[in-house]
This record gives sequence, C-alpha cells and structure tokens, in this order.
Amino acid sequence: MPKISAPTVKEHRQAILTKLVDAAEAILRQEGIDALTAGAVTAQAGIARNSIYRYVDSVDDLRGLVLGRYLPRWTQAVDERVSALTEPRERVLEWVRANLQQAAVNGHGWLMEVARSTRLDNGLQMDLEHAHDTRDFLAEGLADLGLVNMPIRAEMIRAVVDAGFRSLDSGEPLTDVTHWAVVAVEAIIAASEARGDRPGAVVG
Repeated sequence: MPKISAPTVKEHRQAILTKLVDAAEAILRQEGIDALTAGAVTAQAGIARNSIYRYVDSVDDLRGLVLGRYLPRWTQAVDERVSALTEPRERVLEWVRANLQQAAVNGHGWLMEVARSTRLDNGLQMDLEHAHDTRDFLAEGLADLGLVNMPIRAEMIRAVVDAGFRSLDSGEPLTDVTHWAVVAVEAIIAASEARGDRPGAVVG
C-alpha cells in the first residue's frame, strides 16, 4: 500500500487532488489551456506523472474542477448582492458592480477561455449559462423602472460590463472601471427615461 501523508486514505486522496487542481489552475492562469498537459500538471504538483489518473480520468476533468471553484461562487455572490436590494435602479447598478468585483477577484478572461474549452457537467453548464444569461434580469430590471422595449438597452448594459471585464483583464483598477461602468449604465437608463420609453409614450 502506498505511503500516505494524511490521517486517512480519503484525506490523502483529497489532498493530492487539491494539489492537482491547484497546479492546473496555476498553469491555466499563467500559460493558457494549451499548456495544460498531464506532464505539466504532475510536475507542478510534485507527484509522479503516472499517478494523475488515480485521481482524474483526464486533463479535461481538471479544467472542470478548476471551473467548479469559481463559477458557482461567482453567480452566488452576484445573486446575494442583488437580492438584498429592492429598488429597481439600484438592483441593476449593483449587478454591474458585483460582476466587476467578481471579475477583479477571480479573473474573467482566463475563466471564459477554460469554459469554452471544457466539456461541462450539467451543474457547471447551468452555472455558466446563469452567469451569462443576463437578458432576462436586465429586461426585468428595466421593466421595473417602468421602461419598455428594452432589448437594445439591455445589450448595451451587457456590453458596458463586458468592456469592464476586458479593462480589468488588462490591469485597470477596479475602482476606476466600476466608476465609469456605473456612469455609463446610469446614462443609458437616464436617456431611456428622458426619451420616454414607457408604456403608451409617444416618441417624437
């Protein structure tokens, strides 16, 4: 029986799996998906190369485990911050702030690159779809403000947040990115209100 470095075999196995996932995450963040190989992971984790398949069936499993650390936590964090508010305008603005905060904490570009390259299980697929399926939330938020026919405005708000993600990935400070993203989204809402995008309004 192999020597174990934990009180139980189960704990030893979990410790080694954690090392492998940590190693995979470091490689994905620093070098990208093409650099993630069994040899690279085991070298980074400090275990024998032929041992990796005792813990995962494939390198693709490691990508899924890395995503599993972040996607559920991201969506939960955003949902908690938004659900704590009731005023429609502030809910939309808090959704913007919360997503940018999560992108700053976790990174965005590398996570989405990993997600695009990975076969996701049903739970992770739902988390990814929830993280990106913001049309309904934004449409509802704008409707709660009394605004109608909002698909273009909702897409513009999504575009502002996506631009914020890219700015964060390029090293811009979270405070600056959040400030200007909120300014832009407030301007979209204010322009829609000034234009009269309400039920029964006549636009000249």
